[in-house]
Amino acid sequence: MRWQIEAFVFCEKQQTLSIEQEVLQLEPMVVELLAYFCRHTNQIISRDQLIEQVWGGRLITDNAVTKVINKLRKNLNDDPRKPRFIATLPKKGYKFIASASELVTENITDIASNKTSQVAPAEPHTQIISISKEKSPFTRPLFFLGLIVLSVWITVLIQTDKVHSPITQVKALTRSAGNETWPQVSPNGNYLAYMEFGDKRINLWVKSLIDEKSVEITHGKENELGVGPASWNSDGSKLAYLVASSNSCQYYVREISGLILGEPELIHNCPAGSFGRISFTHDDNRVVYTESDDSPYTLFEMNLATGVKRRLNQPEQFLGGNSQFDLHPTKNTLLISSPDKQQWEGYYSLDLETDELTLLFKQDAYICCGIWDHSGERVVLMGDHPAYQMVSYDRNGNDKQVIYSGSQQLRGPQRHINGKDYLFIAGYVNQNALYYDFETQSDIFVANTSVDDRLAVFSEHNDQIAFIGLSTGNEEVWLTDKQGSQLTKLTQFNDSRHIISLLWSSSGNYLLGLSLNQIYLIDSKTGDSEILKIPQVEIRGLSWKSDQVIAYSTKRKSTWRVNYYDIKTHQVSYENPKWAFIKYTADPDDVLWQAKNGDLFVTIEQTPLQDKELNEVSFLNGRQFNLKKVGTKWAWQNFTDGQYHLMLKEGLNQPAKEVMKTDSYHFDLSSEGLLYHSTDSLNADIYQTMEK
Repeated sequence: MRWQIEAFVFCEKQQTLSIEQEVLQLEPMVVELLAYFCRHTNQIISRDQLIEQVWGGRLITDNAVTKVINKLRKNLNDDPRKPRFIATLPKKGYKFIASASELVTENITDIASNKTSQVAPAEPHTQIISISKEKSPFTRPLFFLGLIVLSVWITVLIQTDKVHSPITQVKALTRSAGNETWPQVSPNGNYLAYMEFGDKRINLWVKSLIDEKSVEITHGKENELGVGPASWNSDGSKLAYLVASSNSCQYYVREISGLILGEPELIHNCPAGSFGRISFTHDDNRVVYTESDDSPYTLFEMNLATGVKRRLNQPEQFLGGNSQFDLHPTKNTLLISSPDKQQWEGYYSLDLETDELTLLFKQDAYICCGIWDHSGERVVLMGDHPAYQMVSYDRNGNDKQVIYSGSQQLRGPQRHINGKDYLFIAGYVNQNALYYDFETQSDIFVANTSVDDRLAVFSEHNDQIAFIGLSTGNEEVWLTDKQGSQLTKLTQFNDSRHIISLLWSSSGNYLLGLSLNQIYLIDSKTGDSEILKIPQVEIRGLSWKSDQVIAYSTKRKSTWRVNYYDIKTHQVSYENPKWAFIKYTADPDDVLWQAKNGDLFVTIEQTPLQDKELNEVSFLNGRQFNLKKVGTKWAWQNFTDGQYHLMLKEGLNQPAKEVMKTDSYHFDLSSEGLLYHSTDSLNADIYQTMEK
């Protein structure tokens, strides 16, 4: 969103403040504060309110608030003694006294037909001239001048497109039946190191690109370990890589000559259950790696000669933290991809010599894992979800250019060592939704297209099923029944949104769709949708408390707390802070509660759950509820041996039985059956672009 603040133009997305010819890059918390002030002009805002709304209720000092206020004043050149923007009200708080208006799309009226067409808002310092039919001696000259400018602009665009036309030719570097990822070409260009996700294992391979021979890097007990990803040193004589399982985590360095491997050298024990990655820097004695100890991933550097380790300066950690990074092609500078509390993906530059961290830009999109381009001056990313393109941006997130465009979804871009081409992963997933009938103990396909169908959920009366399908090329909500007939596309999103949770209201009038940082309210009859007025943060455990009120949990001061949102009044309220998550249902006896200490309770009366097996079940799987109850039936999934095991329990203190193995964390339970997902086909290969 962009704002006009007196003479300034403030862009939230690019995190810039512009005036005349000067563009200031703002710090992330300054951006959050200024955006909040723009939405609450001429209101008295207390420090507690700022801490709650801007800092998300985190435990911070008054001095931290004052520090950010002072930085914002400095950027606005505002004198606190004679304020023009931020007034301090002793013992009350602050008031943003400047005018702030959202910059919206402007109209240009067509002279000949008097029809109005939309144009995008101008960038800072770009003047939009409205030309109308009013009598003016300058109208005709301006019109022809505009035509000349337009023709020059079109010519420039055509020439630019020729220079930056996307690559369309590629070649496959792998063609096995598995799912390959994390490609790294050796410095001499002759070998490819990559990971392969196969049957219950993660393998690390080194393959000759000359004669196609390969060798697997193993450490024994292969059925228990996952190996990779790997990184080459500067001359290709060594590989650094991860070896991990559910109860161990280790980083190794190993000499390699062609396909001949030396003995592995253990360099670091990381926390058990941590699945990070490691990379040589341009100094072979220094490596950068990530690890997690039941918390978001953190970046470290290690000196291999001395064994000294240090925590790197890095963005504040949210979600998975700072697990994704890329080394500059010529400098010891990292590009770190890291989500913020709004779930926007930020791209940061970290100088390993000075430890200076710089925010480049952010994107509110389902996009991950940026890399430097070959020049080190641009950032390469996947295109919008579902990604069929590889694109690059300048360091400010502008000047988008398409590098590659293809017909398969792609991910994981990497630079090729030849200085011009890129590697990427491309493939397809065909996931289907099935209904398992308890009475007949048989399966029926309810969504069986040739593309990904997921998040299948029952309506409250089990007469309809909704799911997310990619049949049209982007995610849409589809409706069907338990026989898989009467398939209907409900929504017309036609955009790049990515839904990670879907559920019906008790009346069946609405559906909720949860994305990374927003909740969509969808009319189940018309398909119309709106974004609920909830701050963009990580949201977990979404459910309907009633047909008008939804419940969801957000993190406050490092703990989860249940929020309520009224879809009619748009008012937000809070549950007793004792509760971290609540799964509401239409039947009061099926309501589930989890306290902050992890204890489980059942029914609307909050009765302690007296069942040892159920108390050991993970209440949530990611952002969705994993434990579900309908009447006497309890269902959940355990993840072991690379698959989800769907468990069913008929009544408390009864033994659970495994119903089936599934290929997705998502399932749904009704009194009559289960919805689950199976993968019909999954294949991903490594490709290399072929620039002419």
